[in-house]
Amino acid sequence: MLTTKSSRVLVSVILILIGVITGILLTANLNMIHSGRASADSERRTQLEEKMAAMKDFGEGFSAVAEYVTPSVVTVETEKTVKVNYSPFGYEDPFGDFFGGDDLFKRFFGGPRGQQQQEQKLQGLGSGVIVSEDGYVLTNNHVIAEADKIIVTLSSGKSYQGKLIGRDPRTDIAVVKIDEKGLPAIKMANSDNIKVGQWAIAVGNPFSKSLSQTVTAGIISGMSRSSVGLDTDVDFLQTDAAINPGNSGGALVNMSGELLGINTAILSRSGGYEGIGFAIPANTAKNILDQIIKNGKVSRGYVGVGIQDVDESVAKALKLNDAKGAVINQIVKDSPADRAGLKTGDVILKVDGKVIDDATALRKTVSQKRPGSDVELTIFRDGKEMNVKLILAEAPGEAPTIKEDVPAKNSSVRLGISASGLNADIANKYGVNPNEKGVIITQVDKNGPAYRGGLREGDVIKRVGRKDIESVKDFNDAIGEIGKGDTALFLINRRGGSMFIAFSVPN
Repeated sequence: MLTTKSSRVLVSVILILIGVITGILLTANLNMIHSGRASADSERRTQLEEKMAAMKDFGEGFSAVAEYVTPSVVTVETEKTVKVNYSPFGYEDPFGDFFGGDDLFKRFFGGPRGQQQQEQKLQGLGSGVIVSEDGYVLTNNHVIAEADKIIVTLSSGKSYQGKLIGRDPRTDIAVVKIDEKGLPAIKMANSDNIKVGQWAIAVGNPFSKSLSQTVTAGIISGMSRSSVGLDTDVDFLQTDAAINPGNSGGALVNMSGELLGINTAILSRSGGYEGIGFAIPANTAKNILDQIIKNGKVSRGYVGVGIQDVDESVAKALKLNDAKGAVINQIVKDSPADRAGLKTGDVILKVDGKVIDDATALRKTVSQKRPGSDVELTIFRDGKEMNVKLILAEAPGEAPTIKEDVPAKNSSVRLGISASGLNADIANKYGVNPNEKGVIITQVDKNGPAYRGGLREGDVIKRVGRKDIESVKDFNDAIGEIGKGDTALFLINRRGGSMFIAFSVPN
């Protein structure tokens, strides 16, 4: 029989054994928990490293594209000479307000008080894209418009005198040539395959030459943007890649380094980047490029109608279900529309199956087709739809795009006038007969000799000197023959009446 002392010893031993066993079990469990946590942390770390490696590879992809593309993007600098009025008091006349403005003194003294004209040289900056190994460069028309001198600088820093091959204001595309071979020409993407959301990289020269070859990235934010406040025949790509002044004419490329479009404009309240930029699609740019190089001009399809949007009132009057399409308000005699039997009041709903939402859409759709093309118009007449087939003519009144050289001064600019051929749109704008022969003055510099001589915007020029004017080419040839100090004689039609206007060309 155990004594009390022996019992206590036994209990103590049992408790010690229990404690040891419990400790062993707890330690083993803790080790298992720690091992499990370590394993989970290791797995998460592995996943993180894999994702970081993928992101690093993606980032290196941007770098690779930038390295590949930047040699194909150039800096385009321009210089043009303008005349400004100068007076002994500076450009602001302190007596102007006191004496009621220049018009009062012009009436008595024939010109601004004490003012002389001085020449100033204006510099411009933009970007361009090399599109052929033998030196053809795409840029924006607004970058080189009216430039007397064009300088193209490669990414290597080497500069060349640029020659303007041709330009197309209706798409804001211009083609410049430099005398060099073996250049890094960019590859053009098929812009019809672009999708919203895909990556886009912009390369150009924002703000100054010192920031040349700037690369920014974003996505394609939208497609077929037409109502963006620009008077062009382009359905723009929209991107949030940063585009700033100086980027005009630069490249918008994909992750394969292919040209998606030519950066052209931004939508901004501040004048700087706000996340909305626009580029001319590569297919549009290539079409203009090919036509200028091959034909020396850009040819567009022509139906021969005056058109306007269909608003709710017009739709209701014509019993149209929707206020869509373009309603014909004028038919040009002997035009494709006239020969096909189109009538005033017809509403054009589709062109070759493509839905036409408004007059702008119709104009752009037709202008993108070549003269001689067969087209099928779906029209609405007398409460029902019908199809009409016709053959497009070439749009009249296109100003020549080719310039054999970049002259020091254009003759018509020297006189202070710009003119265009007559077509239905221009005739509607100025209220003249579209069948009138001649060219119409679309802009007059109020400080130029033509304005002082009496020519005004909207005048139709019928004759210059003894040369009858029937086209823009006739006009340019006749103006080119007017020398310094000569007296220029114009026969014009103004508001239905004819008159001669003569004035001296300054030395």
